[in-house]
Amino acid sequence: MGFSPISAGSLVRFNSATSCSLLDLYDEAVDNEIRENALEPKHKSFAPSQFRCARVSWFRLRGTQPDKVITPDRGLQFTADIGTACHEIIQKRLSKTLGADWIDVEDYLKSVGIEAEVEKVGYETRVNITKPYPCRFSCDGLIRLNGQIYLLEIKTSDHSSFEDLTDPKPKHIDQVKLYCTLLGITKVLFLYVDRQYEGRKCFEYIVSDADKQEIKHKMQYIVDMVEANIAPSSLPKGDSSCTPSMCPYYKVCQEWGR
Repeated sequence: MGFSPISAGSLVRFNSATSCSLLDLYDEAVDNEIRENALEPKHKSFAPSQFRCARVSWFRLRGTQPDKVITPDRGLQFTADIGTACHEIIQKRLSKTLGADWIDVEDYLKSVGIEAEVEKVGYETRVNITKPYPCRFSCDGLIRLNGQIYLLEIKTSDHSSFEDLTDPKPKHIDQVKLYCTLLGITKVLFLYVDRQYEGRKCFEYIVSDADKQEIKHKMQYIVDMVEANIAPSSLPKGDSSCTPSMCPYYKVCQEWGR
């Protein structure tokens, strides 16, 4: 059996007490940030990024405290930070290029009569809708192309996953269906970005009236289950989102059964 040689560089992280201290300080800062974010009380509202799992939405609407993070996942946090940086770069370039066709989300909401609290953070808009269902989410952007308004949904991906993309990922489709239902939008443009080599792919998607009706039924179902104190089904075992690192309610979810 052959063995691959171990690179000495992969084992060396520092070369002095001072350089070791700097790494320790930074690791501690990252770990503290992860724990603080994990323990931050969740709003009693739907979150589109977690809407695939009715059980997670149920926990959120009940005001359930998230699990305590025992071992912070620094790699996952770094991936999220890189994704945020990519979003900001893309939004800045598109807003500059599109000009008036980069639509102000707050102005759009007012124009279609949707009541919502809005907070602008850079080029992103955080939206808080309370009626008919409570929902909080961040909108990557609304753009106008060929006279049509599109929801812009930016997603970053690792290289191998990006190379295999031929359509929007199903979990991302579930997410934008909720966005479009709440915003009264039909057309979506998914912009996928390779985090490693900055490749880009774009897919158009149409959210039908039937899709929106299905979303409304699911939201009402979860609200009814909250009032009845009955836990809805969780995602199937083996689902990529149903892990301790991906789900803030993984541990408490086990207590309610699968």
